[in-house]
Amino acid sequence: MPLELKTSARPSSVTEIRRRVAEYAGSSGANRDDVELAVAEAVGNAVVHAFEGRDDGVITVRAEIDGPDYLVVEIADTGFGITTIARDPKAGFGLPIIGALADSVEIQSGHEGTRLVLRFPRAG
Repeated sequence: MPLELKTSARPSSVTEIRRRVAEYAGSSGANRDDVELAVAEAVGNAVVHAFEGRDDGVITVRAEIDGPDYLVVEIADTGFGITTIARDPKAGFGLPIIGALADSVEIQSGHEGTRLVLRFPRAG
């Protein structure tokens, strides 16, 4: 059964989301620590970067098993999107960390928000 969580874009939201997704990952056979850290980075990025000057931000996290081999986690926000014109001086290592932990990372970003789809291997 898939997991779906919606939360407001507040720093306190990161802890609850990461805990719930880590539990789901552990029960689905994926590496709990990898999933937990990657999701915490992604949600933290959305909280810090996606909604500057707004307090109505919503972050949605979905996790589900995709066949026998993968856990797929989607993190979507309704923020401003990722800009590629100039690197934000506040930007850090979040996306590189996520990329190192997940088997694959798909990013869709635009003026209506950002969506990351992360794939993690499941133990056989």
